[in-house]
Amino acid sequence: MRRACSTTIAFALAAAPAAALAQRADDNATTSAEDAFGTSIGGEQIGIYNPGYVRGFSAQEAGNIRLDGLYIDQQATFTDRAIAGLQMRVGLSAQGYPFPAPTGIADYELRKPGDRRLLSVSGRLGPFGSKVLELDGQLPVTDRLAVGAGYGLFADRNHTGGAAKFRTAALIARWQPVDGVEITPFWSRIGIADEELPPLLLTAGDYLPPRLNRVTRIGQKWAANHGETVNAGLVSTVRRGDWTFKAGAFRSILDLDRSHTQLFLNVRPDGTADEVVIAEPGRRSASTSGELRLSRRFVDGPRLHTLHLSLKGRDRSRSYGGGREIFIGNHPIEDPVVFPEPASVFGPQTRDTVRQWTAGIAYEGRWKDVGEIGIGVQKTDYRKRVFGPGAPVIATDDAPLLLNATVAVHASPSLAVYGSYTEGLEESPVAPGHAINRDEAPPAIRTRQIDAGLRWTITPAIRLVAGVFEVTKPFYSIDGARLFRQLGDVRHRGAEFSLSGQIAPGLTAIAGTALIDATLSGNAVDSGLLGKKPLASFGRLSTAVLDYRPTFAPAVSVDLVIESTSDRVASTDGKLVIPARAIASVGGRYRFKIGKAPATLRVQMANVGNKFGWANGASGIYLYNMPRRLTATLTTDLG
Repeated sequence: MRRACSTTIAFALAAAPAAALAQRADDNATTSAEDAFGTSIGGEQIGIYNPGYVRGFSAQEAGNIRLDGLYIDQQATFTDRAIAGLQMRVGLSAQGYPFPAPTGIADYELRKPGDRRLLSVSGRLGPFGSKVLELDGQLPVTDRLAVGAGYGLFADRNHTGGAAKFRTAALIARWQPVDGVEITPFWSRIGIADEELPPLLLTAGDYLPPRLNRVTRIGQKWAANHGETVNAGLVSTVRRGDWTFKAGAFRSILDLDRSHTQLFLNVRPDGTADEVVIAEPGRRSASTSGELRLSRRFVDGPRLHTLHLSLKGRDRSRSYGGGREIFIGNHPIEDPVVFPEPASVFGPQTRDTVRQWTAGIAYEGRWKDVGEIGIGVQKTDYRKRVFGPGAPVIATDDAPLLLNATVAVHASPSLAVYGSYTEGLEESPVAPGHAINRDEAPPAIRTRQIDAGLRWTITPAIRLVAGVFEVTKPFYSIDGARLFRQLGDVRHRGAEFSLSGQIAPGLTAIAGTALIDATLSGNAVDSGLLGKKPLASFGRLSTAVLDYRPTFAPAVSVDLVIESTSDRVASTDGKLVIPARAIASVGGRYRFKIGKAPATLRVQMANVGNKFGWANGASGIYLYNMPRRLTATLTTDLG
């Protein structure tokens, strides 16, 4: 299951046809990755970026999610029953999109059924005692119609001792009524039961929380979430000569009928804290969204010109609030207090709606062995309404003109240099659970990005990508009264590097680093409420992955993953930091057959050295990292 946690802490070619459903026993994110900027396949993710962390920001929070290259206003977590993989698009790789986004793009690929019968069965044990069974099947009905379905059972355990039960399901079809036309409807659901999210800690001063025993539940057993997520839609592609028409219509729903946030406030050096549970009558977020895109190619000798027309839209509604704070007591964190669940009397909820339409036109020009150029303009109409209990309606309207321009020059057959400028109207972060206006979503914000870099094909199998960037946005966080609001502006300047490819027979390497200088400005900085550096920012994030499959024993492969970060800012004056750390993980695959069916046994031990460390969020909350853990997965493909 592909999960977008209810509480998130900051730590982490559009026109091309998607691949048909592959055998799951072949899943390997390392050997499938194009670069080190973020790839996910089969539940494993590698790279320096992910949907929750791109150049120091969240592409998911910003609304920069694409499904098969088309815009979707994602409210609900995707499940692997419907999703085949994920590729993060930044820098040069984002130039394949006619309308890029300042915070990068998280591009998900649908798990489309292919032209052969297949049932993939996967069972997983771990980590922390989790047990998972996943089934994914496909069936060709005719030579033009194939259907697929999947079901998953999860008895999950997290690294703070919390438990959860999930049920995942998906239905998907691939219909090609005539040559050049493909229609793909899909539906997916995740059922959530008794989900005990990690507790969040907030210290009483500028110091780190005391070290805690991991994988030990310290909150209330009844402080769990229940509900469901649903993603459904239709993707269509029509190709006629030099014309391509792509259309996507989607419905995304998060519906929690019971919601809790477990907090430990005023954590003291002696390990005591004020335990508080936020109980809510549930919350719901639902959006209908989609995109229509018409593209026309013009061939002029070695030059290719493409004109794109796009119309994107969304209609989103959210209901939240009405909760109450339940004070459990002041006690040592690791000496739990069993507190009976009180009968909660909830208040009225707040409802907000967003309606947005964006029309765009873009041009792409490609000259073989010379270079590429692209320019686009979008006009968006954004309207947000907030209906609070007993309060006047808050209306926010915006209608900016957004520009983007890209250029790439092929300096030699192996070297390309690029640059781009992008403007966007992106979603702002949602108020965290410990804010007094929790779950409130501020209006969309105007953002801007400039980047440049190079791609060097060192050998046909090894590629280096290096770039620099600057992203500016309004900055939202919690003030001294625990009110989540705009406190200034933030600018991220940095550089990113990716080296990927097969460096020796059977040996694949993926290495990446992001260097980021995050700087705050505005009245809150001038008054001393904020420092120059935002909380949770760090100057360096690196990852290196090696996957070795010896030619003399192709049934076996081993892999090594090393992830490291520099110090993280943990106080407004920048003097308190979470120390730098590096985490190593080792694993392997053994490929064999069960009868005639190919199978793979995947074993991985993560955080081999069992290093302890804290992660923190921009609003000051803390959560410890995952300890050493063992995971074993057996996958087989039954034809």
